[in-house]
Amino acid sequence: MLILVLQLLLFLYPSLFVLYQLILYYRSKKVLVLSPDLKETNLPFLSIIVPTKGESLDVIQGLIDNINTLIWDKQKLEVIIVSDDDEQYFSTLKSTLKIPKYLNVRLFRREKRLGFKSGALSYGFEMARGNLILTIDVDSRLPRDALIKAYAKMIESNCDAVVFEWNGYTNNMYSNLAKGLVATTVLASRALFRGKESIGLRPFPVGSGTIFKREVLEKLHGWDYSLIQDDLEIGARMAHIGKRVCSSGVPIYIEVPDNLYGFYVQQTRWALGTGEVLRNRIKYILSSPYSLSQKMDMVFHLLQYTPIIITFILATLVAVLAPFKFGDILRTPLFLLWMATLVLYAITLFILALRLGLGFKNSLMAIGALSALTVAISPFITISFFKGILSKDKVYVVTPKGNVKVSFESKVRRINAVIAVFGLMYFTASIIYFLHSYIITGLWLLYYSSGYLYTVFNYNK
Repeated sequence: MLILVLQLLLFLYPSLFVLYQLILYYRSKKVLVLSPDLKETNLPFLSIIVPTKGESLDVIQGLIDNINTLIWDKQKLEVIIVSDDDEQYFSTLKSTLKIPKYLNVRLFRREKRLGFKSGALSYGFEMARGNLILTIDVDSRLPRDALIKAYAKMIESNCDAVVFEWNGYTNNMYSNLAKGLVATTVLASRALFRGKESIGLRPFPVGSGTIFKREVLEKLHGWDYSLIQDDLEIGARMAHIGKRVCSSGVPIYIEVPDNLYGFYVQQTRWALGTGEVLRNRIKYILSSPYSLSQKMDMVFHLLQYTPIIITFILATLVAVLAPFKFGDILRTPLFLLWMATLVLYAITLFILALRLGLGFKNSLMAIGALSALTVAISPFITISFFKGILSKDKVYVVTPKGNVKVSFESKVRRINAVIAVFGLMYFTASIIYFLHSYIITGLWLLYYSSGYLYTVFNYNK
């Protein structure tokens, strides 16, 4: 019985998550993007809130220049940059940034830093004058017609908030990890936004690329600065009062991590924040006026890291059991289901990568690198997720991207040492299973160890 439970959790449970995402992704192709039929003179006042800390001047300037090109009445547009930098760097920002003539850019520095990004967004909201509030990260970029298309969706579908669709980009064309993230970001965002909307589900807002109606944020009293994951926590509270988040189908370009440390920081922070929202906000979802299927989907979304976590825990258990000759414990028809699901996902992602212009060889290497690094940081994701559920102590680390130079070599070495220990343990256990002719268990552990061992030798590629 215990062996069956292990097999179900290891093979069936992750397969359900992957198949669900694939179904949503293919459904997303049935949702049309609205063409705007709006006049610039009839637009409401829009405030764009940009939280920033430790970002390079050229990245901030790039966002300002990008916003200046967007279609919107500039008399009804303001950009609010909320800095958590020290006073000296903030002064440099104010004196160095070049503000376009007709663009209203307001810079603020938080003297009293309550919370993390959520606190900066709430601070910016207090300063904002707009009837619409757009939250956006400093490294994000929008197409010229993005705002007006998203607003058209809000009006047409009577939405309380609309989300842009994440498309990854990178300035490091030598990073296989970044290329893999570019492809998987498109797949996941289409599934989570357009795919969900196509079957009547409710997507969460996103931290970078959501337009809110002001009255909704006022009713919620802004973001809760005590929680890290600003998008998930406010999405749960929006559900609680029956507010509707819609997918615009309009892209927003998000810079993705291009190295192990950046990926580690991003994913462990998201895992921590997701666990935190599960602990503090699940009751808001369950008591919302949403339908049962919509509630279940939102909870399912908050469990997105559990397949990685359960796989890591059970892989460790299977490895520890290797010397005790329990048999070929992973020999089950579910192994074939799991394999078929992974192959289907890999083919889908590979075709998408080709369509994005990555090329045959680059697509294969990108998917392999992303898969390996995702497996390799499983121990850290597990710790962060449970810390979010069980502990109130947390540290917010900004994902290092772009031209920001961070000295993290010693941290990478420590991370890599942990990865190497687990990789060697799984590899050794796989050999033991092979020696006892437990082929399926040995094969699976060999596969699982390969992600760790690949990362140890290729983490900077």
